Amino acid sequence: MMNVPRTFHPDPGAEPYRANPASTHRVKFDARVDFTNGGYVEAKDFLLDIEGEDISPERLAEIIVSAMNLLRAGPVTITAMRIVGRGENLDG
Repeated sequence: MMNVPRTFHPDPGAEPYRANPASTHRVKFDARVDFTNGGYVEAKDFLLDIEGEDISPERLAEIIVSAMNLLRAGPVTITAMRIVGRGENLDG
C-alpha cells in the first residue's frame, strides 16, 4: 500500500498509455492534476487498465496524464490507489 498523498511530476516523454480491454487488472485511484497555466482536475474512484498485477505510483501519474490527454499538466497528486481485478466493480 502506498503512503498517500504523494505528488509526482510526470515525464512528458513517458510511454503513452494504451487501454487494454483484455487486461485482467485495473488500478482504481483518486488523484488531482494541477495545470501549469492554472486550474486543476480531480478524479475519484477512476479506473484504468494496467498490464500485469502491479503499477508504480510514478507510472500511474504518467498514465493519468496520457489517458486523459491533459495538456499543460503539472504535478499529479495521488491520494489513493489500489489494484482491482477486472469486473470487481461491476464494470465488465
